[in-house]
Amino acid sequence: MRRLPLAPLLPLQLALLLAAVAPEAPVSAPRSLVWGPGLRAGVVLPVRYFYLQAVNSEGQNLTRSPPGQTLFKVVIKSLSPKELVRIHVPKPLDRNDGTFLMRYRMYETVSEGLKIEVLYGDEHVAQSPYILKGPVYHEYCECPEEDPQTWQKTLSCPAKEPQIAKDFASFPSINLQQMLNEVPERFGDERGAIVHYTILSNLIYRRSLGKYTDFKMFSDEILLSLARKVLLPDLEFYVNLGDWPLEHRKVNETPGPLPIISWCGSLDSRDVILPTYDITHSTLEAMRGVTNDLLSIQGNTGPSWINKTEKAFFRGRDSREERLQLVQLSKDNPQLLDAGITGYFFFQEKEKELGKAKLIGFFDFFKYKYQVNVDGTVAAYRYPYLMLGDSLVLKQDSPYYEHFYMALKPWKHYVPIKRNLSDLLEKVEWAKENDEEAKKIAKEGQLTARDLLQPHRLYCYYYRVLQDFCMAWKQESEFTKRDRAARVIQKAWKSFLAELLDAAAGINVRFRLGGVKFPPEIYYKIFTHRHIEDLCANSPRDYTKLPAKHTSHIKSDNLQEEDYSGWYRRIENNGWRPVSDKFWKSTENVMVGDKKESEFHFSKLKRKQDIEKKRKIKKIEWMRQMYYTGTLEAKSTNHETLGLIHTATKGLIRAFEDGGIDSVMEWEVDEVLNWTNTLNFDEKKATENKQAQRTRFSRLLHRLLRTCSSLSLHDP
Repeated sequence: MRRLPLAPLLPLQLALLLAAVAPEAPVSAPRSLVWGPGLRAGVVLPVRYFYLQAVNSEGQNLTRSPPGQTLFKVVIKSLSPKELVRIHVPKPLDRNDGTFLMRYRMYETVSEGLKIEVLYGDEHVAQSPYILKGPVYHEYCECPEEDPQTWQKTLSCPAKEPQIAKDFASFPSINLQQMLNEVPERFGDERGAIVHYTILSNLIYRRSLGKYTDFKMFSDEILLSLARKVLLPDLEFYVNLGDWPLEHRKVNETPGPLPIISWCGSLDSRDVILPTYDITHSTLEAMRGVTNDLLSIQGNTGPSWINKTEKAFFRGRDSREERLQLVQLSKDNPQLLDAGITGYFFFQEKEKELGKAKLIGFFDFFKYKYQVNVDGTVAAYRYPYLMLGDSLVLKQDSPYYEHFYMALKPWKHYVPIKRNLSDLLEKVEWAKENDEEAKKIAKEGQLTARDLLQPHRLYCYYYRVLQDFCMAWKQESEFTKRDRAARVIQKAWKSFLAELLDAAAGINVRFRLGGVKFPPEIYYKIFTHRHIEDLCANSPRDYTKLPAKHTSHIKSDNLQEEDYSGWYRRIENNGWRPVSDKFWKSTENVMVGDKKESEFHFSKLKRKQDIEKKRKIKKIEWMRQMYYTGTLEAKSTNHETLGLIHTATKGLIRAFEDGGIDSVMEWEVDEVLNWTNTLNFDEKKATENKQAQRTRFSRLLHRLLRTCSSLSLHDP
């Protein structure tokens, strides 16, 4: 391509520079605009958010950051002064185009409501203050909306999702029994990565099919979050946790394709696509466990367009051969491309030849004008984050796609490059010579991505997939007798056990059906409305997995294989406990000692001292009782020794009776008892504990047998 001479460009660049630094008119707080889902109480999200458009005194929208950008602030308070709640409100994110993104994360539910003040200096912006009438729920509140249509309307969910309609076009009807029979047979081998989910009465159950199912933690967390917000339909489905889509049968084949849910689709597959685990996890952990999320990216897009480096940029792993070609192109054309591999796994032999690049923060990617998006094993999951920046994205032609790709068009939202990257340098040259057109494409892509990738849109998409999945079931594919019975049992137990809860205690209890048998056992979990923070919460690791199986130095170490045959199996990081006999209403006599109240001190040292003191009292009482009954006999046959032991024992007992427990040291009691031939105190307590355990076990067994004999399961 022919380059323009440098001299004629200097006046143009100077004019652009002067325009960039020219001050905008002052911000008019009353005329500025505020809108977004975070201003509606019914929109429950991990991080609530809304937008602000700065407007000048003439009523014109500002297109650059106003000089007083730091004057914008948000103050959020409870409407009731009696409600003290913790709400994290960071500084507004400047999106460098005259708009700002306001975020806040709630850690408690507010009963009365919230008051949101948006200020420019000391002046209220737009219609501030905004009142959110209570209750305003936080992310972990088990408060689902019972009417799904109301929930969708509150979130302003789109009426149609083109990708969902395309995916379900292959499944006008779904035969549930065929799906349950064929999916485990075809994809549930040891190398599989399939999870079978059942949603029943708005509770989530799953069982793993295959060995590589660690990523179920990501599908778990978004489904549980969705169930806390809206009542989900009763259905069963399979989620593919692997990289590649699975179902390649064509619609006109016999047998036909099976509805498998995946995070990535391809032109030759029939999987139903959901938003990737990467963007859902970053949405759930925003402002807490991760730094790169769909909101934070928008306020960290680097320098303005004119100040960005005019090069194409790439950093990533060696998960596709074209990425290695990209590095070689960078070595040959450093003036156009800066590309590097940060980690070698698939092509380790190439590391010495191509070198290993240093890691760089994702926000620093946007110091460059052009971003190269090349597939990894499948579609590159960085693509949504790149589109949210203000750099021009050069996207490789690919058979793989995510849930939002259908709305993006080449040369309108991004610049396409060939699969083999043969035209990459040509496209970079074009972008440099057509700067305004490149900037326009980058801006159009950014605005579209901002709309498509809003966190509340992800929840809408997830629910629409589950809803359409349920609607596609055949009429005859109803729940089996086992499933219908489980629904009746669960509803009965939820109503019965709800009577045991104390709503004023601030402590909540959840119940689940579990186990490998039917009818399932009942498990409970106690928790408070507080968030859980993992170490390195953004790492793709399953903290809920059982301890790793490893061989010790003992040759007889027998490894136990993990059981994958369980139907209702649930494993979580703080564990579900089976309902004990304490929850059963007992008609038997209860010892008065069981009802004694005991104090619980906050200090661990004080609790330990109390335990030692009680042990000391019991030991002295035991010695005193044996002394008065004459059963405290000494081992020695020496009369002088016997006299000393008798005198010491008598003195200890008298000191205890006169001066109390503190007048006798425990070692003195142990010294006397060591010279006697009576039973050891520790052995005595251990024997008593075993007898008590046998008694409790026999009582529980008798109660269970009596209960089972009186119950019968009827088909509803």
